Amino acid sequence: MTSPIVKLLPRLEVFNFLEEADYPIIEKYMFSHDYEKGAYVFKEGAHGGYMFFIIDGEVDVIKQFDTQKHTIATLGKGRSVGEMSLIDGAPRSATARAKTAIKLIVLKREDFNNLNLENPAVANKVLMGIASLLSSSLRETNNRFTEKLLSIC
Repeated sequence: MTSPIVKLLPRLEVFNFLEEADYPIIEKYMFSHDYEKGAYVFKEGAHGGYMFFIIDGEVDVIKQFDTQKHTIATLGKGRSVGEMSLIDGAPRSATARAKTAIKLIVLKREDFNNLNLENPAVANKVLMGIASLLSSSLRETNNRFTEKLLSIC
C-alpha cells in the first residue's frame, strides 16, 4: 500500500527529477507535520536544520528590515521553504508563518545527509531539484531588484 507521503511527492516541484521508484526511498527520511493558522514554522535567525514542503494551506515568508516586518512572499501548495538551510545549515534568513492552517512534509538536514550516504543517486536528484528552485528564485530576485533599482534612478 502506498503511503500518504509517497502519494504527495509527485506534486512537489523540488522532486521533479525523481522517478516513481525513488519515492519510497526518500519517503523513509520524511515526516508530515501540521500547523495552525498564525503559528511560526521558524523565525529569522533561528537554527536552520530542515526544509519543508507545503501540502495544504499557505505560508507567509517574512523578512525583518529596520524595525519593520515585511511579507516578501506567500507560498502555497507544492512549494517549499528552507532549501538553503538544508544545504548549508546556516541560520534562517527569513521567518515562515502559517497564513492559514497548513500541512507540511519535513526533510531534516540530518536525514538528508543519511539519504546521501545510503542512496546518493536519489539524494543527487533531490539536490538537482533544490538547485533548480534556488536558481529560479535567484533569477526572480534579480529581476525584482533590477526593476526596483531602475525605478529609483
